[in-house]
Amino acid sequence: MTGRLAELLGAAIDAEGHIVCHSTLDTPAPAICAGYAAHPRGAARSLALRCVRLGLARLHLVTPPPKGTR
Repeated sequence: MTGRLAELLGAAIDAEGHIVCHSTLDTPAPAICAGYAAHPRGAARSLALRCVRLGLARLHLVTPPPKGTR
């Protein structure tokens, strides 16, 4: 993986953070990117996703709003 996506992934992993789903940016409920949540290194390092696995937080799957409705 190269380019901007690799940069985002590396920064999120290093910060124990996550990547926000581009379809939910600028919405009242931005969501963690499903691709990041499924990535082995991302899921293991994300503080938010570790809290979900430990039962300290709940995960709600969301359907991104249709394009043009944000």
